[in-house]
Amino acid sequence: MSKIRDKVRTPAILAVVLLPLLAAFTTGPRAEQKGLKPASELALLMREMTAFTDSTRHRLERGDDLLPYPTGFAAMHTATPTDGKLDIDRAAFDAFAVHYLAQVKALYDAPAGDRMSTFNATVQACANCHTVACPGPLVRIKKLYVLLPLEPSK
Repeated sequence: MSKIRDKVRTPAILAVVLLPLLAAFTTGPRAEQKGLKPASELALLMREMTAFTDSTRHRLERGDDLLPYPTGFAAMHTATPTDGKLDIDRAAFDAFAVHYLAQVKALYDAPAGDRMSTFNATVQACANCHTVACPGPLVRIKKLYVLLPLEPSK
């Protein structure tokens, strides 16, 4: 009889101890945690840019058409950065922004056969800026490159 009681007691004790711990880790979204600031306009815009780039990568890999041109990305010139400041001066940031926007335009202007390499140049424009300022997203950016087919040997 005690063997049966021991088999029932151990899981019951674990449930009583572990359930409150599990509940503590699953209460509400991360943004509601104490001390976190809301995302800035520039951070939100860059999240949109990342989603667009990831979607575009998948479209190119499947051979699908591009999404409509993202005119809203030009707002990066005026979007408020996190804490109201940039890690680099505004002129340098604007130069990186102009280059990125030119790469996006080049992607849309490129013939279908050149889009994958032009896409990778667009991702590189992101990486160039983030190497100088705000390097945290580089890990995510590096995952956005599309693998180009190998050239046949001659």
